[in-house]
Amino acid sequence: MAMPVQTMVSPHVTALFYHDLWWSLIAVLSTALMVLGGVWALRRLDDATAVLRPVLTPLAHRTRGYRWLYWGLGAVWILDGLLQLQPAMPNSAFLEMVITPLLSGQPTWMIHVLGAGIQRWSEAPVMANLAAVWIQGGIGLVLILGRNHRWGRLGLWATLGWGLVVWMWGEGLGGLLTGSASWIAGSPGSVLMYMVSAGLLLLPDRRWRSGQVTAVLGWGLAGFWIVGAILQSRPGSGYWRHLSPIFLQAAENAQPAWISRPIYHVALWTALHGPLANGVATVGLLAVGLAWLWRPYRRVTGILTGVILAALWWLGQDFGVFGGVGTDPQTAPVLALLMAAGYAGASGGDVAQGARTGPRTSPMGGGTPEAAAVAAALGPRP
Repeated sequence: MAMPVQTMVSPHVTALFYHDLWWSLIAVLSTALMVLGGVWALRRLDDATAVLRPVLTPLAHRTRGYRWLYWGLGAVWILDGLLQLQPAMPNSAFLEMVITPLLSGQPTWMIHVLGAGIQRWSEAPVMANLAAVWIQGGIGLVLILGRNHRWGRLGLWATLGWGLVVWMWGEGLGGLLTGSASWIAGSPGSVLMYMVSAGLLLLPDRRWRSGQVTAVLGWGLAGFWIVGAILQSRPGSGYWRHLSPIFLQAAENAQPAWISRPIYHVALWTALHGPLANGVATVGLLAVGLAWLWRPYRRVTGILTGVILAALWWLGQDFGVFGGVGTDPQTAPVLALLMAAGYAGASGGDVAQGARTGPRTSPMGGGTPEAAAVAAALGPRP
């Protein structure tokens, strides 16, 4: 059984972290006030106003799918920053329970890369964790506060940069190099989904309005689930004999009994019926992928995907935030966010506010220019 988190938390280190946090908060607020004061002063100068106008002028209304994905990305970054405030994070518990297990099964070069990151973090864990809090929370705040301005796009670029760092050293590239990656447990990593979201949001607005982004999301979701089924079915993954450890690890996190009890039941069933359990998991992943390939953005596809995502988020990924060392809400909710952004476009509702013309029909009915564009982008379906 896993060692309790409390045994790896030093009250002294925790107190030092929160002390530094309060001082850094004062510094951040002071800096923010100075920046706001400088912007206010510059806006009163005619010459400076011409320079600032492209940055501060509100952008045109974005499409519904764009807004949902943008707001969701900002929210998960803020949540990630808040999760780094847990007492275990600046202590040894974070490295021992979250980062060190990533070394298992990695190729030699990746072990060296991860080892270097572990060494740097362990040299100054309080400052490293403090930096993670402000970077992740800061990205989220920039996205939320700058949602209607060009400077808000800085948060999208920061997502790509910092996301690559976290995906490499915080998620071990989602376990993709270990030979045992499983979509059930959260591979290929939630932060990779953050980067995919940021990449889509950085695309020109015309790509969203034309339905191209919606089409790409549909094909991407189909590929995601099919690849997951292939990885789950690989004989070398070991899941045909030992699938239960995924669920057992999730069940042993510190959490309410009503959450862990069903996970324990699933862990027991998969331990007793190894090949059958992995067969069910593989077929489930493949069914979702084929549904997206055959009937993208249909109601039945959305329901099937939602049910599978909910099951994975609870039973395999344990909602991502329990145990005292949860760093993010896991992969499932970010996938759900991407799916929702796609459905907004496919329903014909992915159109800028104030630019809606003509009567609207039922979702997927093809009665709007937007829905017709999506259908054309998706191409003929069987």
